[in-house]
Amino acid sequence: NQQEMSLREIKLMSDFYLTTDIEKYRDTLESICKESSNYLMEAEGRPALSAFADVYEIIPDLPKNFPVKCFAFIYKDEAVGYTWIVEDTERELFFILGFNVAESSRRQKCGTKAICALDEIYKDYNTSELLVSTKNYTGLNFWVNNGYTEITCVIPPEEQGTVSTELNLRRHIQRQ
Repeated sequence: NQQEMSLREIKLMSDFYLTTDIEKYRDTLESICKESSNYLMEAEGRPALSAFADVYEIIPDLPKNFPVKCFAFIYKDEAVGYTWIVEDTERELFFILGFNVAESSRRQKCGTKAICALDEIYKDYNTSELLVSTKNYTGLNFWVNNGYTEITCVIPPEEQGTVSTELNLRRHIQRQ
């Protein structure tokens, strides 16, 4: 099973890691954002969240006491994707707020490796959540295949300002 990749395997994949030191990858990350935005505009009616965005400005309801970080996915010294993570310290989980992988790096397990790395980074939490559009078939398939199978909330488009219904998906992380 994809989600059961062991920590030992992650450490052996030294050619893949996550970093918050994203400035040196700016051009590539902005290109990935543009590429992802084209797809997300169709599926969700909104662009991808830039790796360099002011998240609190874009999402004013986000509690300022929740730590927020952007991680770049680095594979063979190249940025291949990025994600924003919000630590929901009240509900004791981490929330994936956008997850973008370059089209040229898809189907190479980079997204799954990133999820495994996030599980290790946020090892104090046993739960992860995210929102995904019901029209984002690629995303839905990816998230379900990676263990995000519990639907905790269904949000109609008019509540979210999107063109499709969104699902809040939850995954319980199995710790050894």
